[in-house]
Amino acid sequence: MIQRNEEQYETLLRSIASLSGLFSQSETPYIDSRFVEKLFVVTTGARDLGRDDKSFDAHLNTGVGVGVKTFVAGAARHSYEKIAEFTDLGNKGHFKNVSKRELVRRVANARNIRVESNAKEYGVDLAQSVYHCLVRIPGGAVVHEEPYELIDIKNIRPLLKNGKPTPSWGAMGDGVYFTDGRSKYKFNVAKNVLYKRFHFDPEVNNIKLAIHPDPLSLLDELVGRKPRRSNMGIAISLGMDDTPFGVKGVDYVVLPLYSPKTKKVHEKSGINQWNAGGRKRKLGEVYVSIPSEVRRSYPAFFPPQDTHFDLQLPNSSTMHKAKVCQEGGKALMTERNIELGRWLLSVIDPATKAEDFELPPTRNRPYAYEDLVAIGSDSVIISRQKVGRTTKYVVSFGPLGSFEDFMQG
Repeated sequence: MIQRNEEQYETLLRSIASLSGLFSQSETPYIDSRFVEKLFVVTTGARDLGRDDKSFDAHLNTGVGVGVKTFVAGAARHSYEKIAEFTDLGNKGHFKNVSKRELVRRVANARNIRVESNAKEYGVDLAQSVYHCLVRIPGGAVVHEEPYELIDIKNIRPLLKNGKPTPSWGAMGDGVYFTDGRSKYKFNVAKNVLYKRFHFDPEVNNIKLAIHPDPLSLLDELVGRKPRRSNMGIAISLGMDDTPFGVKGVDYVVLPLYSPKTKKVHEKSGINQWNAGGRKRKLGEVYVSIPSEVRRSYPAFFPPQDTHFDLQLPNSSTMHKAKVCQEGGKALMTERNIELGRWLLSVIDPATKAEDFELPPTRNRPYAYEDLVAIGSDSVIISRQKVGRTTKYVVSFGPLGSFEDFMQG
């Protein structure tokens, strides 16, 4: 079990559960999933990734990645819960017109690539990572944790709908059910959603939760008082959405890893600069393009061209010297562009090893837009943050379509 402030965890949980009558008449407490993510972050000191649309919802400084799940279970001791959605791959026909065996292989491979990519992005150690589940049951909740694992593709076997093994993929009937020998999964073809079965013991780590008969009276008592804050200085809010990056163009910009004009990745520039001609290059030689519309709309976001500034990558607290360079300020690079390149390309292609970036490229093709679709990210978000009297810039991957949303929003 991940170490946390159990007293604070239970106190905050009981507080929010007491208000369940505002939203439901059920004996099962109503607890929003985003609240549970915040609850885990506040009581463990983890980094909150819940708004990043990644495989992990939290990241501990020990390298542990955490997927936070909240779901309802009645008398059952298990529940299938969504762990991945592949809308873009589905729309491109990636899962169509194939056998169930091949469909499951493609789904499992897509899931593993996404998880490994996100793990590389944030410096997550998959061997230590876990799912933290808050299971809502009548009169309380159960805290359950289990390993966060890749799907063992070599050991995939078909299942019947009831979870029992079957020797034939055709015998399962409608639906797609499978196991890798460690966990059980199902895939919804219509929605392109992968579910994992979580199995828990309702008698272990059970927290009793009372629902107040008149929750409005509790809110009346809060009128005129300041928002309650946790001991880590994070405001606990009810149903209030936060803006993760701040003001567009002032606090953050979004930069595409492809050409906005063609929706393709240039073969010899940007993240494929290592593939350019001329002198001998190394795989880690890349830069992020700054489109003309970003330079024109937000000219003051970055320091002047060729002026160094601090850039932080999500997988480390180390600051890297970076600058805007090339003709017209069209490129963002680190002083040693392999520093940015190593991080970018290891996220795009999790199979790459650390030593690959110091060697002449051995890839048989440049990176393409399909590689970005596979990891669910085609842009990077650059946020600007004040640290005392100094300013630092932080880079993170954004979901598919982030650049278009940024420019059109």
